[in-house]
Amino acid sequence: MIQILTTIAIRLALCAAATWALWRLGFGTGVVFMAAAVGLALARPLVDLTIALWQAMRHANWRELEGHHFAFKGRSVRVVEDAGHQRWIRLADIRAIAGFTASDASLRITYPGGWGLRGRLREPYLSDEALLAHIAKEHSPEALRLRRWVEREIVFPARRQRERYGVKLQTLDFRSSND
Repeated sequence: MIQILTTIAIRLALCAAATWALWRLGFGTGVVFMAAAVGLALARPLVDLTIALWQAMRHANWRELEGHHFAFKGRSVRVVEDAGHQRWIRLADIRAIAGFTASDASLRITYPGGWGLRGRLREPYLSDEALLAHIAKEHSPEALRLRRWVEREIVFPARRQRERYGVKLQTLDFRSSND
């Protein structure tokens, strides 16, 4: 953004110098035409400045949600990533979308390493791999669409990120027998 402001200042100074020179040389009508030259000289840098300001505002506004917020068909899904680059998905959001009725106690027993209380409010979350294994057991059309979305948007990128950093997950004893 500093470079854009520098470009604007330099072009404005050059246009002001040219306008002053025309005025001093006695070309009074040339000063009127310099208004068009100023417009041409500043158009692109002003557009670039507007774009840079817009991007900076978006970055400042969404910075704390980056990587934590996902949306499935307009419904918000809260995702938290831990230090081991494993993503944890809030169960209340998944229940609102898929409507599965497994209780927290049964999920805690079925997925001992994949269930946990996370976040500031200590809400129940499922790990990305546990959620994928659990949704694989559901057979409703909405659950199938949700499984495809979870795999594509949450699980696959998390797996690739763990591979890049060389992070190994604990044994996945909750893997679905369908996979």
